Amino acid sequence: MKLLKTIPQTLVIVINIIMVVAMLVCAYSVVLPPQHYARLSACGMLFPVFLVVNVPFIVFWLVFKRKFVLISLVGMLLCAGSIRTYIPVNLPQEPPAGAIKVLSYNIMNFGGEASALWEENEIVQYLQHSNADIVCLQEATNAGTKKALEVLGEQYPYSRLHEAEQNYLVCLSKYPILSERKIDYVSSSNASYAYEVAVGTKTVLVVNNHLESYRLTQEDKDDYKSIIANYQHPKQNKSKSKSFQLLEKLAYRDSLRGMQVDSVAAFVLQNKDRYIVACGDFNASPISYTHYKLTEFLNDAYTRSGNGPGISYYRSGMYFRLDHILISPNLKAYGAVVDRSIKASDHYPISCFIRFDEE
Repeated sequence: MKLLKTIPQTLVIVINIIMVVAMLVCAYSVVLPPQHYARLSACGMLFPVFLVVNVPFIVFWLVFKRKFVLISLVGMLLCAGSIRTYIPVNLPQEPPAGAIKVLSYNIMNFGGEASALWEENEIVQYLQHSNADIVCLQEATNAGTKKALEVLGEQYPYSRLHEAEQNYLVCLSKYPILSERKIDYVSSSNASYAYEVAVGTKTVLVVNNHLESYRLTQEDKDDYKSIIANYQHPKQNKSKSKSFQLLEKLAYRDSLRGMQVDSVAAFVLQNKDRYIVACGDFNASPISYTHYKLTEFLNDAYTRSGNGPGISYYRSGMYFRLDHILISPNLKAYGAVVDRSIKASDHYPISCFIRFDEE
């Protein structure tokens, strides 16, 4: 009889340990270059799932057997850095006088509106009233982009426009843009450009990025949602082959992005003593090799000054923070936020205030 009583408890302990190990694998998978460990590279996307799964175990053990609560608590302690990166909590701070506002936004072809009246375009109007000093845009693919920039010229007298297979990258600035250069890496439709921007007596190196996307079809997205919803019940998934097909697709895109971010990281390292703002649509969550690699040298403005998960991609039932603003250690971030007030694109804009740290 005693054995029968201990079997359920032992089973719960084993499942709890498995969930903790899975959470840790997801958290630490970020150190593995996806071009060498492709299949493990997608684990970071599952980190919030296993994090949430461990919370009920804490409640369960607090009610029935308090000493076993340490299983999940120790696991969370071991990945505390990942938890803070994914769900930061910061006291609000007003940006000091002289701080400049940086905004990054994947505008999805100006919301898909090919309007002759660009003054009425929702995204153009948003940018006009954003009060941002430096704006980096991705996926400005509309043929009328140049006309839209003309409308924005009053607010942003300095601009640069670059095309990568119909995928425009744009930098708008209230400050003079002294130069620009492309960061070399292999891609058919993605790019990273670095701009030298004169802010008063100082020069800021602004790196605008649109890294490799997963290019998921609607069927892929449905499969992903099914896997997440039924991870405890594999038989409920459409099929194991579907899961493996999706994993292979994610792994391949992660591999491409891994090589791209290595090139961006090498460029940042070469300029590590300068003022740097690297932003854009990274197509990678905060728990990813892409984010990990760049934050070896830069600080995540959202982690340092934002609150909550900061979901910036929100379509098709998939919710991730794919857009980031990273700054060099000689800059300080204030009030990073993902603005959910505009839904013209499949991404929300992300912005923050930055100040030169020695001021």
